[in-house]
Amino acid sequence: MSQEATRKSSDPSPKPPPLEAGAIGRGLLAGALTWLLPGLGHWYLGRRLRAVAFFALIGAAFGMGLACDGNLAVVDDLRAPVLTKLQVLADLALGPVEPMTRKVIYGELVYRNPRPGNTHLPPALEQRRQRSMRRWSLYGSSYLLAAGLMNILLIFDAWDIGIGRKE
Repeated sequence: MSQEATRKSSDPSPKPPPLEAGAIGRGLLAGALTWLLPGLGHWYLGRRLRAVAFFALIGAAFGMGLACDGNLAVVDDLRAPVLTKLQVLADLALGPVEPMTRKVIYGELVYRNPRPGNTHLPPALEQRRQRSMRRWSLYGSSYLLAAGLMNILLIFDAWDIGIGRKE
């Protein structure tokens, strides 16, 4: 083996070039647009087919979740505080449509179960409890959560394309 081949194989992976301010701004804008509306960041970046496919995919998951009487997550300090906070964050990754949907479904913006010891259940949480008793509610909740998680991945994908890390 030649000295050059030995030197190349022992070198650590090359460092990527530093990001330019324009690339960072473009990546941030693409990510923000994707949060506003799934696929919009990809549309902005010129990936039109990909944008339409992602919008349809996340829209279908979100629509199926609502059609199956799914519930958006609320923080539950008694049962699983860390996991339920992560579920709420995944729901919020759907963008502005999440609080609007929460308002339509429950009648108000509710993000937390009552504290332990509080026996009064607000009407919004009672509505949520009733929805959870429906036949397909667990499947619907899973679709809603999956839609939020997929949009998180799309935000990162739009960022990577925007900064030039990915084609």
